[in-house]
Amino acid sequence: MSSRNRYRGHKIKAEEFSLQPKVRQGRRGGWFRSLRGNKIYLRYIMFLWVTWFALIHYYERTVIGRAMSKCDWSLWEPWNRGDIPHRTALLADPQIMDAHSYPGRPRIINWFTQQILDNYHRKNWLYMHAYLDPDSVFFLGDLFDGGRKWKQDYWGQEYKRFNKIFDKRPNIYTVMSLPGNHDIGFGNDVIESSLKRFTAFFGDTSSKHNIGNHTFVLLDSVSLSNRNDEKISRIPREFLDSFNINDQKYPRILLTHVPLWRNPGKDACGPERESKNPFPYEKGEQYQTLIDEELTSMILSKTQPSMVFSGDDHDYCHINHSYTANGESVMVEEITVKSCAMNMGIKRPAIELLSLYNPQQNELSKSIELETNHATFKTKICYLPNPYKPFTMYLLHLVISLGIMIWMNFFPSSFNKKVGVRLNDYFGDIKGALLPISNKKDDSYNLNVIKRHSNYLVNERVDPKAFFLNSGLLLSLVLITFAYHYKSI
Repeated sequence: MSSRNRYRGHKIKAEEFSLQPKVRQGRRGGWFRSLRGNKIYLRYIMFLWVTWFALIHYYERTVIGRAMSKCDWSLWEPWNRGDIPHRTALLADPQIMDAHSYPGRPRIINWFTQQILDNYHRKNWLYMHAYLDPDSVFFLGDLFDGGRKWKQDYWGQEYKRFNKIFDKRPNIYTVMSLPGNHDIGFGNDVIESSLKRFTAFFGDTSSKHNIGNHTFVLLDSVSLSNRNDEKISRIPREFLDSFNINDQKYPRILLTHVPLWRNPGKDACGPERESKNPFPYEKGEQYQTLIDEELTSMILSKTQPSMVFSGDDHDYCHINHSYTANGESVMVEEITVKSCAMNMGIKRPAIELLSLYNPQQNELSKSIELETNHATFKTKICYLPNPYKPFTMYLLHLVISLGIMIWMNFFPSSFNKKVGVRLNDYFGDIKGALLPISNKKDDSYNLNVIKRHSNYLVNERVDPKAFFLNSGLLLSLVLITFAYHYKSI
């Protein structure tokens, strides 16, 4: 039988030889020698890295765009075709982590945690603008975690970091001036210096904004709750007193950091709330979960809002309030907006979207409802990507990658038999290596040629050093990929 026929259709079997080829440095093959003689399996490392890149890109980019697409305005706005509404996004409790948020943890752990949390905020912020393109954005307080306690130098650094994460976009009306208890304290414990600093950098803590033929009323309810220091509560009280019931040009939307009073035992929060427990009413150092009942009645009767939005609780809550206006009982809804942060004890962070359409500029909300059969605004919860699923998938892929590395370096014969030989059958360059040799004496030489052209077979000698070398190289590529996705956002 000629050698041409003898090798036609020949498939390599791992049992036929033990790979100990002599490979020159830089020679094309399944591996090459480093200066110290360690083996690097570039083909497999690059294959694993490509799967890592695809996985990371999917969860760090694609999933975010998909989440924002589900909130597209056209999917839920009730307006007629051709109407041009004003679109607003509400963000509650970003509460960016600082070096003291988790005392007792090692500094390196806190650093990595901060990178992950900042990245989650940053990519959601950018994709929100790219996909939803709101006309205005309002923050509902608790911008920082420990802002009320920081010294000026550290506060300045965190202020720059906050604005780097949530940079103001051109032509987008962005308001960040509503403080939370983590920013300045609460009630009698409001820190005056922290309040003045917050006001100096973000603007008046109580303010009105006429947007989309609606009036947004931002009320500093945490300072208003101070009953001991007139210097703290005077400004929000004077702000409330400035409202003229007979001079309400547009429907009013009230924004407050702390939710207004309700009966926790009776008022259910609705199906969107994650917690099944009643809305809590608690007091503690520098916090209170609800505005006092008497103060709530005063706020509602003076502002007479058509809608109320609050933050602080981190979870969703949708309830109804009643108040008296012009001798009549009026019902108004309040939505406590979920936190947009991933470390606030909820599974699914979210933002709240608000679509405003009030073409009758000089009419009140009730008049609009009578003429158009709908209110002048529509709101929807917009869930952000699941913050924990990516890490579950990364961990799973890490286990798979580590398993492949162990298989290659500690069980090479099995790996060659199950993987290497099959890949050579499909992708190897064996046919070009075979020579038409007619005598058995040269068969061993021909097999050596096959070995040297085996691009997918690994060295069958168990080599722990090669395991650490290949694993370290793959880990470096994965970390670079993470760094690219974190820094390029």
